[in-house]
Amino acid sequence: MRLADGGARSPQVVFAQFNELITKVPLLYAILLVNSLSLAYTHYAIAPDYLTIYVSAFLCVTCVTRAIRWYRFKNLTFSLEQAIHQIRMTVFFANVMGIGFSWWAYTLYQYGDFALQSHVAYYLSITVIGIIICLIHLPAAAWSASVTVGVPFVIFFTSSGEPVFIAIASNFIMVVAVLVMITLSYYRAFSSVIDAKQTLELQNRQTRKLNAQNELLANQDGLTKLANRRSFANFLNKKLADENQQDSFIVGLIDLDGFKPVNDIHGHAAGDRVLTEVSARLKKLLPKDIMLARIGGDEFALVIDHSTDHKEIQLLGKGITEVLQKPFTMRTGLVQISGSCGFAIYPEAGNTADELMDRADFALYEAKSRARGCSIIFSTEHEQLIRQKSQVELALTQSVSSQQMTLHYQPIVDGNTGKIVGLEALARWFHSELGHIPPDQFIAIAEKTGIVTEITLSLFEQAIQQLSLWPEPLYLSFNLSVHDVINRKTLVQLKHILDKHGVASSRVQFEITETTMMSDLEHCSNITRELQQMGFKIALDDFGSGYSSLSYLHKLAFDTLKIDRSFVHNLHVDQRSQGIVKTILALCESFNVSCTVEGVESEEQKDLLLALGCTHMQGYYFYRPANIEQFTLR
Repeated sequence: MRLADGGARSPQVVFAQFNELITKVPLLYAILLVNSLSLAYTHYAIAPDYLTIYVSAFLCVTCVTRAIRWYRFKNLTFSLEQAIHQIRMTVFFANVMGIGFSWWAYTLYQYGDFALQSHVAYYLSITVIGIIICLIHLPAAAWSASVTVGVPFVIFFTSSGEPVFIAIASNFIMVVAVLVMITLSYYRAFSSVIDAKQTLELQNRQTRKLNAQNELLANQDGLTKLANRRSFANFLNKKLADENQQDSFIVGLIDLDGFKPVNDIHGHAAGDRVLTEVSARLKKLLPKDIMLARIGGDEFALVIDHSTDHKEIQLLGKGITEVLQKPFTMRTGLVQISGSCGFAIYPEAGNTADELMDRADFALYEAKSRARGCSIIFSTEHEQLIRQKSQVELALTQSVSSQQMTLHYQPIVDGNTGKIVGLEALARWFHSELGHIPPDQFIAIAEKTGIVTEITLSLFEQAIQQLSLWPEPLYLSFNLSVHDVINRKTLVQLKHILDKHGVASSRVQFEITETTMMSDLEHCSNITRELQQMGFKIALDDFGSGYSSLSYLHKLAFDTLKIDRSFVHNLHVDQRSQGIVKTILALCESFNVSCTVEGVESEEQKDLLLALGCTHMQGYYFYRPANIEQFTLR
């Protein structure tokens, strides 16, 4: 039987009672029907008359009608109010029917002999006992029937003067009293069981709800409401494990370029709004049935059943990058970022989730290396690059332990006099089998594998040994990676090397790129201030190639600003480049810091920079990187 939800007022005990009554009430009316037919037959056999037939027929029809009505209830749906109404009607009919049957029985009592009178007594006692047993789940009905039928029964037969009937009445009192007590005890136990069941069901519902919430949290990104890394991995693994999966599909990675400054400049709340808006834009652009997930801070991933035609994939990547280049409106103003994409095609790029993700990540890295805001599809050429980088990685580990790394130096000069004022140390690596490996290649691998710190310490000690031999005014400019800057232990070791060789920290300038500083603006600013307090000089390297935002520049601690070579290349023909350099020089003057220009390759560039007010320069026009022996230091 189905019961409608009764809302906040729907006690389970009421519904449980009603369910029990649907089963028991038809049995009760069946007992009354059989007893009535038996009594009517006995009376009709002794004293036949039409009254007996009419009354018996009426009571029997009533019993049958009520039994059928209750039997049909099991196929109906009841609300709480309807169930309560039927329970009340059951109590009412129990009393009415009890009184009706009792009246009929007492009327028949006067017609018969002792046998018929005994039958009447038996009939009435069975009727009361049947009502109590069948309505044991409804104490109100059982008790009221016991009173309305039982009390007249006891009075009637006790006053009959017949010892047998008096004994029957006395026995009836004890039996009914015991049954009433049993009914009360049973009902309490019944209510307790129902309440306990209700409590257990409530706990189960709460547990299921918590499990569902935990499952959701475990598989959904809390900020963007997209799938998270775990959910994405499960989806990709299931897709690959599907025996019916024969068609190609694409795994893509999307990484936001320039997102870190959003958090540092505009605040983390603004960063969260950008990520939410990015997810909304991607969901609007991409098909509805796509698997889109946020798998990292500013990294998204997708699995899409898409044409494997490279032109169409490039169009997909272009659509993604274009939608991410549109400015984001924040309370603090417009925010401009971009996005790079890397794609891997199944099964060309791999047959496992790890292979596809690694290939897509490699393609993403290549995209970010070439130009931000573009997309790359993993190809066989990239496979060769992976093998090559694996060889470099293995050789790099061995070269560090055997100290194969060497240093070249490029002087920093005074543009007016051409005199060397300092030298920048540049890492060089020549492998016996792999040949000359560019620094931008092996440094990136070293950072990824975590051995960049060993390289830094080894090369720094070589550089300090050289610095100790240079004339006093010259200083060393040494590049630090993001891993070096964020690791206080490395900085302590650098200072220890300096002290070991008795070189003053004021003769060392650490070059740190904009990108490194913006990886963690607050932390890096604190570190550079500590380095300044230790006596080191700090140069902000490649200024102009990264974020170059005045809103964060004042937060950084630095002594020198190095203008990126990209502004010098067309300086003599590009008025904008001249204006930018002039503005940066004015900025350095206002910040009370020095300025060095990189990439000077002609006398014309040198003269123009001098005219703009720049003195310290560095570039092929003056010196190319070489061994320290190639320079005359005085």
